[in-house]
Amino acid sequence: MRYPRSLLASLAVAGLASLAGCSGGGGAAAPSVSTTPKVIATASSVPSASAGQKASARAAAKRFYGLYAASSYATLWSQLAPAVRREVSKKAWIGVHEACSAAVAGKPRTITAVTVFGNAAVVAETVAGAKPGAVEDVFNYTSGRWRYSPQAPSIYRHRSVAADIAAAKAAGLCTSSKVF
Repeated sequence: MRYPRSLLASLAVAGLASLAGCSGGGGAAAPSVSTTPKVIATASSVPSASAGQKASARAAAKRFYGLYAASSYATLWSQLAPAVRREVSKKAWIGVHEACSAAVAGKPRTITAVTVFGNAAVVAETVAGAKPGAVEDVFNYTSGRWRYSPQAPSIYRHRSVAADIAAAKAAGLCTSSKVF
């Protein structure tokens, strides 16, 4: 099913606005977002990113997914956005991904689209044989590099790695194609 570009842009802007705290850009409150046509007009007026920005974000995502497929979780932790690294311990990140890696380990990923809005990129991809097969991830541009920003960092904030793993399993993340 295909969606109008303006609707996708509106959803991306709304999602990215909620991630403003992860981008490393100040503590300003995210603007409220409504579903009125005004938001769609605003979202569609966002300037297009340059081909270089998209290529750079695509390359970062490809590198990140390659490390994930190779189970290089310690290296992946260093690829997280700085705000996320402050919230998610390396031990928790590695422990959760080692416990949940079977869901997507070694499955080829194909990046189907990269949409850049300012310092954030939404990377759409398909994962061969995974359900759901199509997923989207957010990368933030900070300190001169694109860095991964997981959509569910709260699963890493329990009292122990075992509790974090249980939270990831309960959320269905260990059986999906999401990197989380």
